[in-house]
Amino acid sequence: MIVPVPPAALAPAPAPSLEAAFVLARAAAAPAANPAAVLGGSGSVDGKLAAIDALHSRIPTQPKAKQAAALDALAAAAASDGQPPEVRAKALTYLGYAMPQVGDDASRSRGLKVLLAALKSPVYRVYALRGLGPACHELPAADEAAFQGALLDLLDGPVSGEERQTALVALFSFVSTRDDLAKREPALVAQLDARLLGPLDAAPALFVSDSRYTPGARELAIATVWSSARHRQALGDPAASIRVGAFLALLSAVERDPQVLGWIATYRAAAPPAPFRASTTKRAPDGPDEP
Repeated sequence: MIVPVPPAALAPAPAPSLEAAFVLARAAAAPAANPAAVLGGSGSVDGKLAAIDALHSRIPTQPKAKQAAALDALAAAAASDGQPPEVRAKALTYLGYAMPQVGDDASRSRGLKVLLAALKSPVYRVYALRGLGPACHELPAADEAAFQGALLDLLDGPVSGEERQTALVALFSFVSTRDDLAKREPALVAQLDARLLGPLDAAPALFVSDSRYTPGARELAIATVWSSARHRQALGDPAASIRVGAFLALLSAVERDPQVLGWIATYRAAAPPAPFRASTTKRAPDGPDEP
């Protein structure tokens, strides 16, 4: 019996020539070999997104100069109007996660400027805020005022929902990891008291009813002022903790969300902090897929 020849449309494609196979292999290897070039080029969206992953994953094992170059490539993509929106959004968030892993203050400062500039864009703001939380780790001391000030400026305004809650995640990350800030930069602690704690303890009921604050955002605002006060108490100044304690007592009478009330009760029952000791341990933040 003679087996019929399959129709052309169903016939298997001929194997590529050896030369064509090398061309295909080189094309597939190009993004892996030079992800910065792929990200800055005119390739596909998928290729650029993969290049961001490659840049971020390699930074911890690279020498300092290459780390800085990779961070600058992420910052350039995050700031570029010519990038596809999904690429720019991912670059903003990954820029923040990459910053603490780069041992170069100048490149970290350049990255921070890109993140703070993106706060002005309603389209990209939340992605920049997601990056700012991890970006606060290992932040150069010279950039601390700009970091905190930008977040307080945003929180003074009408932002609400996810944006407000994500901004408070970043602010809490900044405040809670700087247990010596009151000693090093008392003006920043005074600014936090005036612009965040001040409005809260002046009108706790208004804070609870403020439509800009989700329950999660209220929890984070409370956690931020409590953490700042605890740090000062550990440094030997209990005044801020007394003030926050009085605020929490008033707040517990008007708050209605059970989870927020649970956090308030936990803070009010907490034992005094141990005396401050300068930390000698540094830890990089988790990656974008970590909780």
